[in-house]
Amino acid sequence: MRILRLHVENFGTLKDLSLDFERGMNVLYHQNGWGKSTLAVFVKAMLYGLPASSKRSLDENERKKYTPWQGGAYGGSLEFESAKGSFRVERFFGAKESGDSFALFDLSSNKPSSVYTSSLGEELFGIDAEGFERSTYLSQRALSGGKDNNSISAKLGNLLDDVGDIGNYDAAIAALEKRRRYYVMTGNRGVIAELEESRMSLVAELERLRRLEEPMQAQEQELSECTAQLNAARRTVEETRRRMERAGLARERAVLLEQKNKMLAELSELDRAKSRVEAFLGDSAPSAAELSELRSCLDQMREVRTRLQATAQRPADEEPLTRLREKYKKGIPNPEDLVRVAKDNEQMCELRVRYETLRESLSAEGQNLRFANGVPTREALEQARAELTRADSIRAMLSSETKPQPTRNLQLPFAIVLSCLGILFAVMSFLPSLAAASSAFLAVGIAAFVGGVVWSVVSIPASRRRSRNAAELAQKRERMMQEAQNAEHRVAALLRHYGMTDNDLSRSLTELSVSCEQYRSNRQRLRLAYEELEQIKKCREAISERIRAYLLQFSGQCAAKDDYRDEIDRLRRESEALLRMENEEQKRLSARQREQERLNDLQAVWKPFFARYGQPNMTDAECLEYVSAQLRERERLMRESAQKETALKAFLSDKKLEATDADVETETATTAQLSEDERLLQARIADLQRRQVTLRGSVERLSQDVDRIPELESEIAQIKLRINEARANSATVAHTAAFLEEAKTALSTRYLDGMQESFRRYLSILCETEAPEAVMDTSFEVRLREGGQTRSMESFSRGWRDAVELCVRLSLTDALYAEGEAPFLLLDDPLVNLDDKRLDAARRLIERVSEKYQIVYMVCHRDRI
Repeated sequence: MRILRLHVENFGTLKDLSLDFERGMNVLYHQNGWGKSTLAVFVKAMLYGLPASSKRSLDENERKKYTPWQGGAYGGSLEFESAKGSFRVERFFGAKESGDSFALFDLSSNKPSSVYTSSLGEELFGIDAEGFERSTYLSQRALSGGKDNNSISAKLGNLLDDVGDIGNYDAAIAALEKRRRYYVMTGNRGVIAELEESRMSLVAELERLRRLEEPMQAQEQELSECTAQLNAARRTVEETRRRMERAGLARERAVLLEQKNKMLAELSELDRAKSRVEAFLGDSAPSAAELSELRSCLDQMREVRTRLQATAQRPADEEPLTRLREKYKKGIPNPEDLVRVAKDNEQMCELRVRYETLRESLSAEGQNLRFANGVPTREALEQARAELTRADSIRAMLSSETKPQPTRNLQLPFAIVLSCLGILFAVMSFLPSLAAASSAFLAVGIAAFVGGVVWSVVSIPASRRRSRNAAELAQKRERMMQEAQNAEHRVAALLRHYGMTDNDLSRSLTELSVSCEQYRSNRQRLRLAYEELEQIKKCREAISERIRAYLLQFSGQCAAKDDYRDEIDRLRRESEALLRMENEEQKRLSARQREQERLNDLQAVWKPFFARYGQPNMTDAECLEYVSAQLRERERLMRESAQKETALKAFLSDKKLEATDADVETETATTAQLSEDERLLQARIADLQRRQVTLRGSVERLSQDVDRIPELESEIAQIKLRINEARANSATVAHTAAFLEEAKTALSTRYLDGMQESFRRYLSILCETEAPEAVMDTSFEVRLREGGQTRSMESFSRGWRDAVELCVRLSLTDALYAEGEAPFLLLDDPLVNLDDKRLDAARRLIERVSEKYQIVYMVCHRDRI
């Protein structure tokens, strides 16, 4: 299996990261904090996923630890090549495991594939995620961790048909150990210890119950004596009651006389109270209808007083009215005048806005005016334009004429050539080979020589004339060109004087003319605008003075302003408020007068009644209520007096009171003594009954406890049987666990020899000398023999331990993948503790291993690359 590339969308600190990988060694050199360990966990997550965990520690909860710091989709993709083809796995993780997604695509067709499932790592390597971390994933943190794992042991032991066999061994041993601890635990715990403790507790309880038999017999004897005393007291009470019955008539007669005297006293008290009420009410007591009318009158008076209080002017309301009256004592502003003044103020504000706008525009236009040296006149511009036109016409004329070329005098050379030809032909006529045509050659030669001489004589004067004409024409062109340049210089000087460029004279002169016309136009517009500003200023001052004069009529002072809107609004509000408060004040005074008249009428009805029945410090309502209460009291007293008299007459006729007062007193004294004796006896009986109940309850409880003795003896016997059975079961479980451990050890030794041989080979390469003797057990723990003694790795330095552990991991990888899919090795800086010599050997070892496996080597120091 080989990784082709990966893409991290968001995973811990990593975001939008893409990496490609080659065969053999792949080095990732980055500083601490870049995310090398995070990248290693990402690769594992793409193969095995991220299982959900409820652990709070981030080191133990990878799903929570590598949640993206910056947010976004949690996951990415990994492309790999295996024996079944090339694929891309995509995994994204949610807040919970139910939110995870898995997708596998065939890179040859880019279609979804079902060759592998979400258990991708287990299907590729035959081991679970924990086995992957303990074999092909080498990091500084995990290098020295334990390597024993059920899936690793199962794969090494060729148990892949039933990977759970090793796990079943461990589960069975763990179950047996758990069962053994159920019976026997350290610290005197377990079922056997609990049963022993329960037996000892029952034995102690049995001894305690046996000690209760003697106190129970003593309390039974005391209960018998208490019952006898209670029966004797009850007989005495019966005798006392019979004696009290004989004294019952005298006591009953005394009670009847006491009742008659009480009824006579009540009648006398009622007569005295009735006399007091009659004295207060007098002969002409008010009737119920009169009281109702008085109560209605009193309610109306209360309502009228409330309304009078409501119409009373409060200081808070009086102060604004007084202030406004004082301010406007000369008169209140007319609403029409206020409207007129407001319109004037609006007009003044509009003029102010127009004034400011016009002034700003004039300021901007003034800034745009230039010609600090004065504006050129139209005549100067016309003259400059005429000179520029003249210069342009001269240049156009000169450019349109054919420029005189220096003429070459070709006639003289031609005449010389012709003469030379004549001499040549004359010489050729004397040649023997041309004897037949010698006369012809001679004639041609003479004619050519003569013609050349004549041509040369004629051409010399004509050449001199042409040279003289050409010189004159050149002088004329030079004078015209100088004239054109002088005109252009004058135009350029004019332009520079007024700040214009002389790059393009015609365009600059046109711009200067336009600027002059704009300048003159702006000057005219500015003059008109300044005149308008002066008019606006005078108009504003007139309106402001008119408004201010009006406002001064109603206020002591008024400063000159550009806007009197606030003063006008305040004047309008105060005048309206004054009119409103004057109207409300008039209404209040009218209502108050009406209510006062109504109150006077009601008081005329009420005063006679209060003068008759009222008392000092008594309110009207209290007076009325007191009179009503006295009327009700008189009716009650009359009714009760009649009832008492009727009851007394019936009582005297029904009861016969013939006994003398002395006999009653004697009988009463005898009855009182008997009653006291009965009370003391009843108290004695109650004490005896409580004592009897207490003793009976105590005897019953002791009896129940004593009755439990046979039950406790039986429970102790049963617990002894359970203890013996538990001890036998514990011994059986211990023997079974020992047998299973021996069977697992025998199964694990099948792959140990091959791993030891591979380990020694790697250790020899790393040591570069003869490797020390090493022993590896079935849990992949290594011990070295030194000085004839076998020592554990804890006895050696950290660097030496890391070197040994690296060899163990490599040999474990060779053993795991001797057949089938070869994995990649993920090395997360595992050589940090090695010295320089062993570091060089380890690098050579890793390079050699990279010939067989693809290696992703992550490091933060260049020295370890």
